[in-house]
Amino acid sequence: MNKVKILIVTSVLALLTFKSKAQDGAYDKGTTVITSGYGIPEIYRLGLRAVYSGYNSVSVRGFGPILLKGDYGIMKFNWGHKVGAGIVLGYSGTSVTYSYYETNTYAYNALYTEKNKYNTFLIGARGTYHYFTTDKLDCYASIGLGFNINTYSYTTNNPRGVAYRSASNRSFLYNSFTAGIRYYFTPNIGVYAEAGWDASAPLQGGLAVKF
Repeated sequence: MNKVKILIVTSVLALLTFKSKAQDGAYDKGTTVITSGYGIPEIYRLGLRAVYSGYNSVSVRGFGPILLKGDYGIMKFNWGHKVGAGIVLGYSGTSVTYSYYETNTYAYNALYTEKNKYNTFLIGARGTYHYFTTDKLDCYASIGLGFNINTYSYTTNNPRGVAYRSASNRSFLYNSFTAGIRYYFTPNIGVYAEAGWDASAPLQGGLAVKF
């Protein structure tokens, strides 16, 4: 009977150990995850549409933000939660084209066109806190800090001394705070989604690859 009890206890402990390891399968200390995603809606682009809404033939177009993130597991607490760190790279581009009428010495009530182009490149560091993990699911919160490198260019066909092309570069602080979830269809390939604030987009999602 004692041998049976020992066998039962040993089996239960083995199953619990296996379950614990399985729960850490999606993310653990030493795990590397690369994600590539797209953010929606782009708040800055929505703001530009509102600012230029009073002009004629307004066209606001853009691409992004696209985000590439790395996440490496650096610490595991006794209660099972994990901490990761990595980098984030991103890009977003927007152009605004609009027309307006102007009375001047060159033409009476002439129609002119102007175009503004905005590009943002971001680079930053990122920390993640993984509070729930199974073999396929990984739930986490993250914060990021870095720099936005913004470029701006302006063109117009207005001949009143402002028909020129100009460009400027400025750097601003990049910050993010999101809550996210990853789900893996295979041991290494899955999808992710995040909500919060990152690159002027409250929602983002895309592909996750785990190593």
